[in-house]
Amino acid sequence: MLAIKISMSVIYTITTLFCVLPCIYFIFIGKNNTTKKEKLFKNTIRNENVSLSETEQWHNNFIGFDDYQNILVFMQLINEEVSLLKIDLNQIKGCQINKKTRDVKRENKMHTELQSLNLELMFLKKDKISTLNLYDVNSEFTQDSEIERAEKWQKLIQQNKLKAALK
Repeated sequence: MLAIKISMSVIYTITTLFCVLPCIYFIFIGKNNTTKKEKLFKNTIRNENVSLSETEQWHNNFIGFDDYQNILVFMQLINEEVSLLKIDLNQIKGCQINKKTRDVKRENKMHTELQSLNLELMFLKKDKISTLNLYDVNSEFTQDSEIERAEKWQKLIQQNKLKAALK
């Protein structure tokens, strides 16, 4: 009888480990990927000689603001390569949020799904527009406060555009 109890305890322990260990492994892999992205973004910033006073990193994206130089830095990790935009906010005429949504019926109720979210920067000179892609449903599986993030950075850009105009 004691042997049966011991063998059942071993089976329970092994079963529990088979359930818990994969979860721990995936958490470790995710944390390791986040750390790699963070190092890659920091190295790129160091090479660009900017001193960012405000930053934000999510998924494969990074955005930051250099208060001294009045520069916005936006980076995306695409196929293990960093795509970098450095934007002089003294040259910006305006900034607007461009979002695309889609209505979807789920469980007999209509829901609005975010498809893409961009910050569009219009320049003073030229008819040039820079688009900062903050979210795209085709490349990111989850949303992470994208609309609030876009509003925050739009406000920061507008404030610093006004500061530059007052100088």
